[in-house]
Amino acid sequence: MRLASGPVLRELLAREWRERYQGSVLGVAWLGLLPLAQLAVLAFVFGTLLPARASSGALPYPMFLALGLFPWLLFANAVNRGVTAYLDNAGLIARVPLPPSLYVHARVLGSVIVDGAGLVLVLGVLVAFGLRFDAVGALAALGGVAVLAVIALALARIAALLQVFVRDLAALVGQLTGLGFFLAPVLYERSQLPAATAVALGWNPLVAPLEAIRHGLSGEGALPWAALGVSACVAVVLLGLSLGLQRRAGRHIEDFL
Repeated sequence: MRLASGPVLRELLAREWRERYQGSVLGVAWLGLLPLAQLAVLAFVFGTLLPARASSGALPYPMFLALGLFPWLLFANAVNRGVTAYLDNAGLIARVPLPPSLYVHARVLGSVIVDGAGLVLVLGVLVAFGLRFDAVGALAALGGVAVLAVIALALARIAALLQVFVRDLAALVGQLTGLGFFLAPVLYERSQLPAATAVALGWNPLVAPLEAIRHGLSGEGALPWAALGVSACVAVVLLGLSLGLQRRAGRHIEDFL
């Protein structure tokens, strides 16, 4: 079974890719067009209609916002797509003897690949408009993306399993990711908040990877290596928790699908 998991996961990823773009006029072109369109809207709204600058440093606000928004979308989209993986594949789970978690992995990995490619494309545009970063900053950003991806996988595994037994959980997850958007430093720099608020938000394990990405790629602000390490540990703990829940409740999935 384990030897077959790799090829099966690749096939599931291919199916995710086909389903995402099937029937679309532009097809795979959306992979590049969508993030570029989102970046253009940000630049127009916050650069022309509502001129704004980052709360610290000389970074233009559209660039500041892009360095927080696109990593957040990578995380949120992965969680939201993964939460319904078991229900959406109920027929296959009942007929095909495969680890059900593969369906969650395919959903999350497919989402991360698409949004990661969009993030790279956006970075290329930002570099063309003057963004500069060094190797250390790039390493911190890569670490931040990796931590976000692992946390997304762990949360998607937990939520997908619970969704089997509590069918309205997907709606709750969508609301929580919407709330999390405002509790993470996407629209603002945490250092500009009141000290008590900044410390309280620092307990959010998503804060350090987001700040590592933005600070690493903008060159502004200290790189939060220690906090990023803590977030990585939280990601590993969450992943371990998801594995434990899978072992305990996974055998009952087919009974409730």
